[in-house]
Amino acid sequence: MATITAQMVKELRARTDLPMMECKKALTENGGDIEAAVEWLRQKHKGKLEERSDKATGEGRIGVFIADDGKVGSIVELQCETAPVAKNELFIELAEAFAKKVAEGTEETPEPDSIRSDPTLEKMFTDVFGKMRENMNLKRCRRITGESLSSYVHHDGKSGVLMALDAAPKSEHAIGADLCMHTIFSCPIAVDRSGVPAEEVEKVRTLARQVATDEGKPEQIIEKIVDGKVNAFYGDRVLLEQLHVKTDDYGKTKIRDVLAAAGVSAVTDYMIMKIGG
Repeated sequence: MATITAQMVKELRARTDLPMMECKKALTENGGDIEAAVEWLRQKHKGKLEERSDKATGEGRIGVFIADDGKVGSIVELQCETAPVAKNELFIELAEAFAKKVAEGTEETPEPDSIRSDPTLEKMFTDVFGKMRENMNLKRCRRITGESLSSYVHHDGKSGVLMALDAAPKSEHAIGADLCMHTIFSCPIAVDRSGVPAEEVEKVRTLARQVATDEGKPEQIIEKIVDGKVNAFYGDRVLLEQLHVKTDDYGKTKIRDVLAAAGVSAVTDYMIMKIGG
């Protein structure tokens, strides 16, 4: 039987960040072969991960990646069980690694299992589980392309936005990142009016007309009241018609006007992700 020295245990622990006794057992089981011990631990933890697969994953991290040319990117939702793990640097790195893999592919909405099946990422996933000991779940993936991509992930990591514009903004402000931040807080349902479901608009019209009728408004002004309510609805829920939330930088200015001033005419794609959303 190979002699397991303290130095060998120390070296394995440095590579895996696992408890000393677990490292010693792995080395003992594998005759002191460190590489074999690493793989043994990985397989052991993979089995434990399967055992925890029924644990609720109500926490997590939004991971974002944008290629160096700023034209290809991705956003993913990686779930875990508790907030401390979601804030752990290893977990954050795993989310970002998944996002990078999605961006390197060709599918707009690849199946999470197909991304996880990458051998390198599967090993990374199992290794992170070995250190965190929590169920983890790659829930959603989205790839976006465009002329100029920007992103924003909220400080708690629970929400994020990836957005594509039709041109790189010409401004002293971080137009793209600021717009992503705005989008997190404003939660638009569409970029412009054409993207709003007709049934949603009709609900607003019907309610406005009913209220105006019940209040006894003259017939000749009811339609004006209805149109006003619909326009207000668009101003609240349509991205380009919303007032920018960063009033200190942009004043009370609509998003479409902020973009136009920076040489941008369109938001060509975007994705909002929130943990559990």
